[in-house]
Amino acid sequence: MMTRAKVDTLEAYYEILKADPKRLQEFIDGLTINVSEFFRNPEKFDELEREVLPELFSRFDRLRIWSAGCSSGAELASVAIVLDRLKALDRVELLGTDIDRGILERASKGLYYPYELKNLSAADLEQYFTPVEGQGIETGSARLRPELLRRLDYRPQNLLEDPPLSACHLILCRNVVIYFTQESKDKLYRDFFQALVPGGILFIGGTERILDYRDMGFLQPRPFFYFKPGGSALSGGHA
Repeated sequence: MMTRAKVDTLEAYYEILKADPKRLQEFIDGLTINVSEFFRNPEKFDELEREVLPELFSRFDRLRIWSAGCSSGAELASVAIVLDRLKALDRVELLGTDIDRGILERASKGLYYPYELKNLSAADLEQYFTPVEGQGIETGSARLRPELLRRLDYRPQNLLEDPPLSACHLILCRNVVIYFTQESKDKLYRDFFQALVPGGILFIGGTERILDYRDMGFLQPRPFFYFKPGGSALSGGHA
């Protein structure tokens, strides 16, 4: 980045970033790690489909679902596929946020590469995607069908500086905070607790833990799912 800006020192590059919003956004986009895929940790998405979402729908008529740090949108689109299977797409609002405006642009187009699609069955690929071919597009890429894509609302957001969304019933923040300091993690998880309605659920990544979740007010009814008390208790929940 410094070579492209034709500067030799970090101080000089810093001054450019302060003065040029476009360069600053390019810098942010270059630093963000956009590794995502459909149905990452498939067994947890199976649990989401079989248990978590039906429990939420038993308590709420409509759900507001937020994918925080959504990257290319593969995670939010995975939830949309699950909801379509449950015939519940008309009962949800699906929101995805990320600091990287470039990746949000791709998410809004529903374009996915083979490495993001690897966990999908042939039947899901046929039902929810159309193959994409063209110059500069990797063979095996596909685009989410318009009827599903139009259900997904993507917005730019800095998780550590911008206010969190509100009145959420399910928040997914998976494999995002592993890059944060412990102080930043604690702040973000407390923000998520406030963003959830009573009875709402936070769904985190398969390698992550919230060590002091009790102090924040969460219950943990099952691994990687954290429950905000106030609604009907989930089966198997404990303090």
